[in-house]
Amino acid sequence: MAAKLLSKLFWMFAFLCFFLLVNVERQSDRQGKQRSDSSSPKLIQPKIKEIESRFPEFSAIYNRVHQETDPDKRLTLIDTALSGVDKKAHELTPFIRKLNVLAAEIHESRWHFHFALNYLMAAQKLDFSKDIDRRIKRIRKHLAQYEEERNFNLDYIATRDTGPAKALKGKVLVAYIFIDDGIKTRWSKKSMQRSEAVLSSVEQWKKTKAKEYSISNVSFVNKSFIVRRNPNLKKYSGVSFRSSMDKVEKYIEIVMQTLGEKSVGNFIQKQMKLEGADQGVVFFHNNFDERSFAKRCGYTHIRTFYVKGEKKTEYISKCQDEFVMLMNQVKRNRWDKLHYTQAHEMLHVFGADDLYSIKGAREYAVTDIMNYQSKKLSDSQIHPVTAYAIGWQKEPPKSPFKIIDR
Repeated sequence: MAAKLLSKLFWMFAFLCFFLLVNVERQSDRQGKQRSDSSSPKLIQPKIKEIESRFPEFSAIYNRVHQETDPDKRLTLIDTALSGVDKKAHELTPFIRKLNVLAAEIHESRWHFHFALNYLMAAQKLDFSKDIDRRIKRIRKHLAQYEEERNFNLDYIATRDTGPAKALKGKVLVAYIFIDDGIKTRWSKKSMQRSEAVLSSVEQWKKTKAKEYSISNVSFVNKSFIVRRNPNLKKYSGVSFRSSMDKVEKYIEIVMQTLGEKSVGNFIQKQMKLEGADQGVVFFHNNFDERSFAKRCGYTHIRTFYVKGEKKTEYISKCQDEFVMLMNQVKRNRWDKLHYTQAHEMLHVFGADDLYSIKGAREYAVTDIMNYQSKKLSDSQIHPVTAYAIGWQKEPPKSPFKIIDR
């Protein structure tokens, strides 16, 4: 009995020692994190008079950073402070490090992970931190998840001036078709209204971005349609991006027949004529979660001719059957995803290609909506490569991959 009691006491003592050791390590790590990453106060530390005297411009900007509440203005101030700082001034190292961490936090909150990673790496070079090291590893792991399709393509294909949506300019008709097959994709009046509200905000975002390229004549006209009670739709319930093109086209044909039309091209051309629109986009929205996709037109004919003895080549598109197949379930907690998908897929039919599948675009235009998704649509950008494809600028930008008009 005595031996068993001693054995129990021994193991209890060993467990207690282990528990205390773990808590001590956790407390030490927590204190270290607080020392390295807690919000730095304004420059009111000992010797502050000396620092303010030696680095008055940096001190003033540093204090303004902590007073500013607007994230964009805060980032501008941080970059101004970092670009003008004396790198040899070791007294400023803690403050420089903190500015890098603050900038990383803003970018990470927007899902601009490449920028966040760069700032964290800069902070880590100044003073190593276990917490920063963990954050760097987490971001790298997260970015790796985006790279599953990165090496699918080498070239960027821009389909400019093709199909009903030739360029994102002028009066744009958006024909939004809700598909209700009675099985997998169902629609209520409220869910349709929510989807339309998201579309309106997406269009406002596009108009705002257009102004950045001096395009001010973009306007949208939205027309909604509902397709339901067609027994033939049930045969193709659940069509997705994995379906064969024959199946997708048959599905679209049934939808068009329900609306009394022969094809997507005939449908959108008729609607454009009724509204006096310059451009036309067709959305098919299935109310379930799958991967959305778009079918865009390209050039169908090539004409060669001579002007004053010089050979010219003209690319012609007679294609009209382009559309967006949207597959997002309309729910409150998925608004950001729906905003992103509507905006991303619409740009395809206007000529833009995916950047996330191009090998050379890993660190190119990383906030472009065709490359990486931002947390909110307002944080997404349209970089020159996408602007070129959708007709907002005449010449293609320099890029680490080949841009082809096709």
